[in-house]
Amino acid sequence: MNDVIILIPPSEGKQAGGTGPALKKVSSTVKTIITQLADQHQNWEKILGVKGKTLEQARHANQNILSFSTMPAVERYSGVVYIAIDYPSFDEKAKAFFNRHVRIVSAVFGLVKPTDLIPDYKLKIEKLGADKHWRPHNGKELKGCFVIDLLPQTHKKAVVYDDGVAVDFVVVKNGKAIPAGHQGKHIKGRFIRWLCQNQCVDTKLFKKFNEDGFRWNGKGFKKEK
Repeated sequence: MNDVIILIPPSEGKQAGGTGPALKKVSSTVKTIITQLADQHQNWEKILGVKGKTLEQARHANQNILSFSTMPAVERYSGVVYIAIDYPSFDEKAKAFFNRHVRIVSAVFGLVKPTDLIPDYKLKIEKLGADKHWRPHNGKELKGCFVIDLLPQTHKKAVVYDDGVAVDFVVVKNGKAIPAGHQGKHIKGRFIRWLCQNQCVDTKLFKKFNEDGFRWNGKGFKKEK
């Protein structure tokens, strides 16, 4: 079987700081995105979708992407999905699985390994054409891999792959299926955790994951309300 890659999104929430060294070498695509971000500094409130103190923190981070200290990506991202994954509580076997198979789709850094050192930053994948910049590069990295795609729709535009399965989480209410939203983020994190703890790369075994009423139907996880 081809190598299995599990694609997951980053999170808006990020830990500040870090003890790792600043980035010395970055790809031309990273440089392009950082340059475009800097050129648009007068429009950051609109581009980043934040105001006040949060905007100032984002501005400070984005102006210092190449000089800020770093930390492993799995520690940098601190949103709902990552809280549910709870990487620090993994045993060594689960950590090794996560580090080998998981890739995080970042607007600034492309496909990121959990152990890659990255600084703080703020940019959504759909802004400044980041998804279009990364799509061909990410496609090359995923060539020949079987992909378990756990990305939201916005991030799916930044990747292309030949073989894989897109896993969505939906809630069915009054006969209508809708995205699971915030609850879906938590369940997605729990599913990623389950994959790692069970060393699972076989979609036929997804039916064994059953939490909070979400069940695998062969195409995704569905919860009836």
